[in-house]
Amino acid sequence: MTRHAIPRWRPLFRRDGHLALVVAVLLLWSLVGSGLASLLLLPAWVITAQLIFAGSLETARLRRRAWLGQYLQAASPWHRWLRGGLLMIAWHQLLGILLALLLLVKLRLLSPVYWPLLLVGVVGLILLRSVMRRRLARHVIAEYVPGVTRRLLVWPLGLLLTLSLVLLALWLPQPYLVGLGWEESLMRHVPAHGHDSLLGFFERLARALEVTQYWAMQNATQRGELSESLVLVGWLLLLLVQSAFAWAYVRLLLGTETLREAILEALPMKNGKECE
Repeated sequence: MTRHAIPRWRPLFRRDGHLALVVAVLLLWSLVGSGLASLLLLPAWVITAQLIFAGSLETARLRRRAWLGQYLQAASPWHRWLRGGLLMIAWHQLLGILLALLLLVKLRLLSPVYWPLLLVGVVGLILLRSVMRRRLARHVIAEYVPGVTRRLLVWPLGLLLTLSLVLLALWLPQPYLVGLGWEESLMRHVPAHGHDSLLGFFERLARALEVTQYWAMQNATQRGELSESLVLVGWLLLLLVQSAFAWAYVRLLLGTETLREAILEALPMKNGKECE
């Protein structure tokens, strides 16, 4: 690397280093041993939940602000009453807690082949964000461009990641459960005894859900005497788990963006310019 090539990475690191840091921490979380992970569960859960909460609340308030501005007069006191208070905060805080738990537990059980897909998701976010900000800057008030961009990124990134996760889950080898009863499938593929901790309990629960979905899909396909609704149960579990994981992952990345922007706004301007 030449002396002149190094500075080229500095703007990129300043702009997207927070995303790289979050992904590195998630990767480290998925690799550490069960004992250390159990000790780190509570702080990791709290931090992850707050990052998801930050992005989710921003989107909700932006949507509510647009609704109020469209239907209410500027002088109406309903602006204050309906703009979203403790109830909105409590709901999105609860949503962040649940999504953070699902994300952390699922990461512990993911096969390594999923990680290139998660990394591609980060690259896709960066590229789409850049394109959308340039286009929105010509139409949206400058103050709202970052928030509107994050709001518009949620659905395309979430849907693409969900579809990719589902296809990858179907492509990977599955435990062969044809002809087995549900209880027998759980006994064979879900450890009855593991690390005696809260994290161990959640990991066994997640593994049980995974085995249940494969058991329902395989047996309903192979054995005609089983109800067709069993196929629906298996597919619903697969889609719900993968979509919730994708949603939590995207929300975590966008929440990190929201928090970074809030911190930069709170800090004094450097040389009269914001860091891009």
